[in-house]
Amino acid sequence: MPRLFAFDVDGTLFNSQNRILDSTKEALQLLETQGHKIILASGRGPLSLEPVWEQLGRELPYIGFNGALVVDGSTVVFERTLPAAGAEQAVQLAREYGLGINAYEGRRWVIEEENPYSAEEGRLVNAQPELGDFGSLKKIHKLLMIGPAEAVRLYRDELRARSDQLNVALSLPNYCEVVNREVSKGRILQKVCGYFGVELEDTVAFGDGENDLELLATAGLAVAMGNGHRALLAEADYVTASNDEDGILQGVRWALNLAC
Repeated sequence: MPRLFAFDVDGTLFNSQNRILDSTKEALQLLETQGHKIILASGRGPLSLEPVWEQLGRELPYIGFNGALVVDGSTVVFERTLPAAGAEQAVQLAREYGLGINAYEGRRWVIEEENPYSAEEGRLVNAQPELGDFGSLKKIHKLLMIGPAEAVRLYRDELRARSDQLNVALSLPNYCEVVNREVSKGRILQKVCGYFGVELEDTVAFGDGENDLELLATAGLAVAMGNGHRALLAEADYVTASNDEDGILQGVRWALNLAC
């Protein structure tokens, strides 16, 4: 029976050098050959996610912005934006913490002032933000706050305590991602199953970060990368090798063996 395999990108499909290993490409080819479906599930948006296709050698549907946007080809399957009041609250608090603030609307990435954190993010994802006013955005799918790890952790904790409108999670120790509380990779996986005609129990999810926790908890089978967040390792059905050590291929083979 065909399964749906959902893969996080950074720290999972990508190795520590932001490259995709040949063994990872081999794993995806193996899944396609056996008739399984593949979807990317990332905190990234279209601007930095679709270029990943070139490394993969294939176009794939994706869950972007931690679940706030789902795209299959030219079709927007699902989207949910931030409530205005919640976005304003998140931005104001980030300013108080001195964090780099990044706002995303579809393929737009906007910063209000140049900062070293956003500049480094641009180098990592091979894309550049536009300098402008957040008020120019008709809607915001995601906010990304970047800064020193301790400040980001405190920001996350305070924003969670203050707001019941937002889903706030770390994707990296110094990256805090803010989306609508109604979305997460895990919740949207259920919607994606309906779209593809796959039962939830027939899904396999791979991830490494705190923002992958609900994705792995929701999927039929959960595979954590060896380099993953400690909470994720505890949630997983299987802990594979790291993203530098053929972890995707090892995890895919494990999942396929269970399906036999």
